[in-house]
Amino acid sequence: MTKKFEDVINAALKNETQKNALDFIAYLRGDENISLSSDDNDEGRWWIRDKNNLLCELQMKAASDDSPEGWEVWFYGDSIGGQDSIVDESIKEIAWASITLCGNCGAGCAPGKPKTVFGKVIENVCQSTLGFTNPETHILDCMKKIMESR
Repeated sequence: MTKKFEDVINAALKNETQKNALDFIAYLRGDENISLSSDDNDEGRWWIRDKNNLLCELQMKAASDDSPEGWEVWFYGDSIGGQDSIVDESIKEIAWASITLCGNCGAGCAPGKPKTVFGKVIENVCQSTLGFTNPETHILDCMKKIMESR
């Protein structure tokens, strides 16, 4: 049986990192158009979808000397937010700074491809268009705005 997302977060994270991850899950649960699911074999990876599309993936990071405890969110899509999206410039700047360029990691998407993020075309982007690791509160607010712009 798959554990509840909140239970995994509470067991894996602490302090502000835990609070922000729980806040994001609560935000997602509050949107009736969004569903959360996980693979039964991977309690640290969750898929966030709207009715027809994969929006993003949430991953828990295992704590080790090389990889501290944490969580990551990877946004998918060839276009995130239109040029006319009603978000302020700071949201766009955070999104643009979080674009994941292709690193030829072997995931089968190399080479990267052009994607549009808030009206800006970026070349050589990974299948995961945007990536956020252990987002602080102001970044979490940006992530919510990105979800709303989709």
